[in-house]
Amino acid sequence: TFLLHGRFLPDSRSITMGDQHQVHVWENTYIMQPKESEKFFPSKVSACIERVMEDYLKDKEYGAEDAKIWTLDLSNEIKAAVKELNVPRYKIIVQVVIGEQASQGIRVASKCLWDVSSDNWASYTFQNQSLFAVGMVFGCYYE
Repeated sequence: TFLLHGRFLPDSRSITMGDQHQVHVWENTYIMQPKESEKFFPSKVSACIERVMEDYLKDKEYGAEDAKIWTLDLSNEIKAAVKELNVPRYKIIVQVVIGEQASQGIRVASKCLWDVSSDNWASYTFQNQSLFAVGMVFGCYYE
């Protein structure tokens, strides 16, 4: 139970304060690490990224204005596909980079501070004759 404004509340309940506000009170779970079966597995996530990017980009030719829209669409589709893997208590961050294939070299990098025992990442690179795309997904566990 919790004490709110001098009253004890049962766990995970809500109360109405007048007609204006509803206050939700949640008890801490104290779950600090994911279960082994609930971890973010890069191999499964990479397969999701690959499937989404291959389906979406297989017939596309690079256009600068189109690429802006594609990055948003791909990010949302990849995030939805990863969430279907049912990885609870992970914040999913998706980053997509699309560029023109012009025989150049490119390096895509990212930096983050995280817990190496529970957080992880996955990526996939798509290429065709006119474009390249890099999809990166970061899974950060939160209590």
